[in-house]
Amino acid sequence: MIRNALARFSNVLLVLGAAGVGVLAPQLSPYLDPLITPLVIFLVFTSLRGVRFAAIDYSSYTAVVALSLCLSYVVLPVAGMHLVEAVLSDAAVLGFAIALSVPTTAGSAIIWTRLARGDVQLATITSIASLLVAPAATPLVLTRLVGSRITVPTASILVDLAVIVGGGVLLTVVVPTDTLSAETIERTSTLAILLLIYTAVAGVGLSGIDSAALFAVVGVAVLLLVVGTALTVVCQRAFGIGRERGFALCFTTNLKNLGIALLVSLPFAEPLVTASIIVFYVVQQTGGAVLADAT
Repeated sequence: MIRNALARFSNVLLVLGAAGVGVLAPQLSPYLDPLITPLVIFLVFTSLRGVRFAAIDYSSYTAVVALSLCLSYVVLPVAGMHLVEAVLSDAAVLGFAIALSVPTTAGSAIIWTRLARGDVQLATITSIASLLVAPAATPLVLTRLVGSRITVPTASILVDLAVIVGGGVLLTVVVPTDTLSAETIERTSTLAILLLIYTAVAGVGLSGIDSAALFAVVGVAVLLLVVGTALTVVCQRAFGIGRERGFALCFTTNLKNLGIALLVSLPFAEPLVTASIIVFYVVQQTGGAVLADAT
């Protein structure tokens, strides 16, 4: 049982380990900073790799994909920020605003959908759609969430997202599908995520964060996941969405892209901003494992 639990939560444990190393040994951060954008481009590439777009029946998925995008980019961020602002301080609020405004994390959404015996093809299409609209949607959503309290570098974020999404698409076109095995892709994707976490944590120094503030961030992250899950369940029942598509809707709505969130957070180099993003990611992944196990 312990071995199975460790295997299921291995990605979460690795994320926590990378954050811990970033706190205890931050010396390598300056050397890894130039790799942040290439790493995120690679992660986008791994999300798109192997998808057979010609074999997909888009007409049967259009409504659910549109619903997921609406929930992920509009309803959940707006509703979630009311909860965040009622509990947390400015830096943590900004961290959650960034996390809520970024696209779906394709890899995890697809993996947890598969483990929950949900509609993997729907999760894949929705994740890709979320990535493709991110260059326009993320700056707009983030600006709406933070209001006039802070200046959002909209142009910079738009350019960064256009570069990483465009770069990921270009790699997908240029690199043959059979060049890299599925196992290689999985391992290198995990390594890329761990390097991003280490670099972000080491660069801002999380060791100085007050423990009470960190516990509050964890509590809010859990509540946001509960609210997001409940929201998708309500929509599933209201619109008569089946069980398999319901799981895809839940995961693509609630699981946010860590790499892109960390990239967007770079201009706001405060420890609690980064901590909020990473904590939210860990809570989402843990919740995904719990939901998949419960099926």
